[in-house]
Amino acid sequence: MEAPSTPVGADHLSRRAFLGVAAVVGASGAISVPASASGRSGAATFPLGAASRAGSKPVVITMWHSMTSANLTTLSNLTDQFNTSQKNVRVNLVNQNSYTDTLAAYTAALSGGSLPDLVQMQTTALQFMIDSQSIVPAQGAVRADHYSLSDYLPASVEFFRVNGTLYAMPFNISSNVLYYDRKAFAAAGLDPDAPPTSLAGLRSAAEKIVRSKVAKYGMSLKVTDSDFELELALADGLLVNHQNGRTGRATAVSFDNAKGRAIFDWWGGMLQDQLAQPTSDTTYDNLLAIGNRIAPMTWETSAALGTILTVLNSYPQVGLGVAPLPRPAKRGGVFVGGAGLFMVSKSPPTHQDAAWQFIKFLNSPASQATWSVGTGYVPIRKSATLLPAITAAWASQPYFKVAYQQIAASPTDPATAGAVIGAFNQVSNAINDGISSLASGTKPVTALKATEKACNSAIAAYNARI
Repeated sequence: MEAPSTPVGADHLSRRAFLGVAAVVGASGAISVPASASGRSGAATFPLGAASRAGSKPVVITMWHSMTSANLTTLSNLTDQFNTSQKNVRVNLVNQNSYTDTLAAYTAALSGGSLPDLVQMQTTALQFMIDSQSIVPAQGAVRADHYSLSDYLPASVEFFRVNGTLYAMPFNISSNVLYYDRKAFAAAGLDPDAPPTSLAGLRSAAEKIVRSKVAKYGMSLKVTDSDFELELALADGLLVNHQNGRTGRATAVSFDNAKGRAIFDWWGGMLQDQLAQPTSDTTYDNLLAIGNRIAPMTWETSAALGTILTVLNSYPQVGLGVAPLPRPAKRGGVFVGGAGLFMVSKSPPTHQDAAWQFIKFLNSPASQATWSVGTGYVPIRKSATLLPAITAAWASQPYFKVAYQQIAASPTDPATAGAVIGAFNQVSNAINDGISSLASGTKPVTALKATEKACNSAIAAYNARI
């Protein structure tokens, strides 16, 4: 994530300072699969070695991606390194600018346009990519190449595994963390070295902040489904049925239960008691509120950590702290955000193999160390964290390892694998509407029932189109 080139003024934190975060935080929506979408969901045997046996070399492939700023620079440098390290494959990067644009371009190409050989697609589009029948499952390449996944963070791999099949390889991975102002904590009589670890502790800290008049609110709560789903996963709860869509297509949500109600009750209480302010998922008001002493706590993606540290640490009134997300219960853990790499089935065998060779390079420990240091994303290979580039970076700024440790400590189960939903955008909007209604005084039980109904309607409509 690229830091602002010029520090913002000391009085107020400008929205411009966080414009670079948009490429990471943006979310793609689910859409109906075109009737003409076709292609193999995966060959019985992956064409391993086809690129090296090609009569004409190098085999030139195209990769669509959504990286900008420092992320783009780091990806471009890694691609150049790959292209010059061997003679069999050459990769051309095509920047689609955002996950939303990548999904739109890919969907349009399914109807007869030119598809890439490899595409970086946001995690939320997993069910759509499976339904498009246009990808080669990574499982075939892993099996053919006897490629070990034991060094990967389990959560990064399990997100892309559905019904026993690994459909994509993880690449740029992140997780939400707790950002807080250590100086505001101290002023409110809280221990800056002991941030809250539970939702009850978070409420207690917010009460002390408000009561001491250090800030108007204790925290900012983004109106976003991802934070709700994360807290549900931390409570070892599922968002949708069929084991979060992992053993079968999701047909209904699974959060109208004690776990879901407890989170809605907590959220509603924080908003209605004026302990938290609701902020939009499309703005950075939650981050601006820390710098402007409006609310000294929030949840946000770890992928924006570089920018957030640079901006907020330029304000003398702020001493930024970063910690794991508070959890509703002792069990549970987080699921990953970010994107994976999908190989495209319409590409010839030589291109499929070339794409796999590039994936292996990008996911090698050395490349993941370079990627993590250059972008702020979590390294997905455990051995990468032992390399000098990362050990030096983490020693210089320990906050960069918080998200990694949070993901690594999470159990491997359907809750921490994350939900797979075709109607992701519609479900997201329904949950956001439910959370928004809490701020206007709607009772949590009423909001939860309405959210469940809207989500199930959206899921049923999507499934009917497939």
